Amino acid sequence: MKREGIAIVVLFAAALFLTWRSMQLKDEEVDSSSGLYQPDFTAENLSSRIYSDKGHLNAEVEAEYMEHYQSLALTRLKQPVYLLYPENSDGQWQIQARAGQLSDGRHVVLENDVIITAIEPNEPLKTLTTSYLELDLETMIMTSNRRIDGQGEDFEIHATGLWADLNLNQIELKSQVNAIYETR
Repeated sequence: MKREGIAIVVLFAAALFLTWRSMQLKDEEVDSSSGLYQPDFTAENLSSRIYSDKGHLNAEVEAEYMEHYQSLALTRLKQPVYLLYPENSDGQWQIQARAGQLSDGRHVVLENDVIITAIEPNEPLKTLTTSYLELDLETMIMTSNRRIDGQGEDFEIHATGLWADLNLNQIELKSQVNAIYETR
């Protein structure tokens, strides 16, 4: 009986030790994995220019704060402001948001209080607002599947979803479009 008791105590102690050790290893994994995605560099009050393959100025970007992750080809931006210069259009656009990210050097995702403003005074549509916007800097195509509110010179418009080709100066509202026009 004494041998059986000692064996049970040894097995119980071994089980406790192995449980404790596995918990320690998991904690170490969590600590090391949180360091996997540390930014390669950060910047405050960033200002940058983005050019096309042909050397045409596509966009200028300013941000309050930026984190760049080289291994992910991802840049996170706080308070980004993009000035867009479409290649085949006279229209220029400013897009700002509270948060954004740039991936692969061309795909922009903007979130939270996104405001799209026409810089050209002759544009009939002055501003668009939404909570989410995707933009391809190479093709200058903007898309959103969220609510869109727009202001023009004599109208306001509300819709769900947006597709826009800034090079062709075309904007298409996808669904549930409502407009209010003012008469002079």
